[in-house]
Amino acid sequence: MMNMPNNIFKRKDNTAKEAMRKTGFTPGKCTLSDASHLWMQSQKAYWKPGTYSVYSHLLTKYILPYWDNTKINKITDESMNNFASYLSSQSQEHALSRTYISQICATVRRILVYMNKKYHCKITVPCNPVTKRQTRQVILPDTASLTLLEKYLSDHCEEDTCLGILIAFHTGIRIGELSALTWNDINIEEEIIYIRKNLLRVTDKEALCTDGKKMTQIVQQCPKTSDSFRIVPISSKLIPFLKLYQKHDERYVVSGVKNPWAEPRTIQYRFKNILKKCGVDYFNFHMLRHAFATRCVAMGLDVKSLSEILGHSNIQITLNLYVHSTTQQKKQLMKQYDSFFQRTSPTSSTFS
Repeated sequence: MMNMPNNIFKRKDNTAKEAMRKTGFTPGKCTLSDASHLWMQSQKAYWKPGTYSVYSHLLTKYILPYWDNTKINKITDESMNNFASYLSSQSQEHALSRTYISQICATVRRILVYMNKKYHCKITVPCNPVTKRQTRQVILPDTASLTLLEKYLSDHCEEDTCLGILIAFHTGIRIGELSALTWNDINIEEEIIYIRKNLLRVTDKEALCTDGKKMTQIVQQCPKTSDSFRIVPISSKLIPFLKLYQKHDERYVVSGVKNPWAEPRTIQYRFKNILKKCGVDYFNFHMLRHAFATRCVAMGLDVKSLSEILGHSNIQITLNLYVHSTTQQKKQLMKQYDSFFQRTSPTSSTFS
């Protein structure tokens, strides 16, 4: 067995490979710690900082502390089941969701698949013991709440946060895309918005707080996927507000207090306060994206165009994630159903 340092992320890129070459050991018998290091380093050049931060967190907090120096050829269906049970049995105060546990287990599988493909380890990759449950039905904010919110935002557009949220209300852009949006991205004459950046907070791999916990930092990167880099038409309802409050420079649409930009969690906090002022029950900022997509479909906009506006790679993602029938639409459907039977049913009841 190789004697490797505990913190795999502080080793030089080729440490594990060099140790493998010198000792001549079988790749299939390396530890999960060694394998995860090789995997992370091989993908680092292709991942965005946010993606690297997510996998680094999963490994250091959940995966490596449990598997310790377990050899990858000893990870079986049974041991994966035990791992999932361990994650599920954690303190209820920090209970992990079924979806999150599935993601953690999937990460272990990705590492093993990588070792098979790259180093021909010929190990059996266990199944993911936790299947994702069907996505819960999304309850959209009602029409009255959205109307109140839109009115408040329109009445207070001199505040850049309200103007920014109004843009999201009428375009369905993500909160990270709104954070990164500058006035140079908005072409009022052409009535289009360029979505070409995304702003998010990730874990700083090097810096530590005084209590030993990792610090975080704000990074600006390209949008979520290549399809997220897009041009969004501006609604005619937005044009007057943008013309009135536009700034002819590189300033961010939504500014921060200490920084020229407002990060996503700051916008989310401000959004929560705005909902309180409107007298509207709290809902997450991302629900604006759901509501926008649903409104577009209800108005008859074709789903292909909507998918491109939202920045999805295919229309199925749009239909599955962001298009939801409202209660009013469902009631209308039942009225049509009742009307059909009133026209076709005989005068006397069939069941009498």
